[in-house]
Amino acid sequence: AGGEVMQPIAQAMPLLIGGSADLYGSTMNYIKDGGDFNRDNFGGRNIRFGIREHGMCAILNGISYHGLFRASGATFMVFTDYCRAAIRLSALAKLPNVYIFTHDSIGVGEDGPTHEPVETVSSVRLIPNIDVIRPADPEETAGAFVAAMQRTDGPTLLSLTRQTVPILNDIDPKLRREGVLRGGYIAKRESGNLDLIILSCGSELQHALTAAKELGDGVRVVSMPCFERFNRQPQEYREQVLPNECRKRVAIEAGVTEIWYEYVGLDGKVIGLHEFGLSAPGPEVMKARGIDAQHVIEAAKSLLA
Repeated sequence: AGGEVMQPIAQAMPLLIGGSADLYGSTMNYIKDGGDFNRDNFGGRNIRFGIREHGMCAILNGISYHGLFRASGATFMVFTDYCRAAIRLSALAKLPNVYIFTHDSIGVGEDGPTHEPVETVSSVRLIPNIDVIRPADPEETAGAFVAAMQRTDGPTLLSLTRQTVPILNDIDPKLRREGVLRGGYIAKRESGNLDLIILSCGSELQHALTAAKELGDGVRVVSMPCFERFNRQPQEYREQVLPNECRKRVAIEAGVTEIWYEYVGLDGKVIGLHEFGLSAPGPEVMKARGIDAQHVIEAAKSLLA
């Protein structure tokens, strides 16, 4: 979806340029009809950085310091560690870089644990002044790109999946897009008394929604694609989404669990990863590591008992 969303944005923003660290075929961060930037074509809008993730992100900083162009760069999420110093500097300097990092979980599958992010997404969330947005479907992805382009006082990292995810048609498209801009929103509202809140983001939001259907009418599902944006919302809005009186909460994400306790609290539970992934088809890896609706249901029932 990211590659499709990029095209109308590039048309609306003629000074947007992009590039990839030798992974255009996988990250899809290519501006169609934009041409390649090279010594014979200074007007090209696509930069082929080669297999140089740190070099790519350092160059993005230089472009942003210059101030005329908006710059984006793409690679696999697991290669964030090669870029970290340059990304940290962009956050420190309030540069409006856009990082389009794909293949963001153990759902990568057959490439194996060397290419399957586990701690990576949350490690970037810990850097001050960077928005990390992990959308759940194409509509949230559209909202994520808009949020990234609108932000001018710091960088944004878009954490995108490799695997196919369902389009969440039970949620209004306008709500999905605008919800991303606020960082978090109610994806499924309880139809009875509020007993439990399930939080998630990215490719695991589908499991939260599936679990809620089985758990009954007292369950709310909150999509939380961007912690940083949500935390900048007024207290009144945050309280509407996550009311303090509901302390029975479960979160699920295919990553390390610690950062989610900010939202589930001491009484909540987090379904996540405590070890590296496996070399197998993505769905099998997810199931083997317990990232599915059934584990959410079991955790929820233990809180509701």
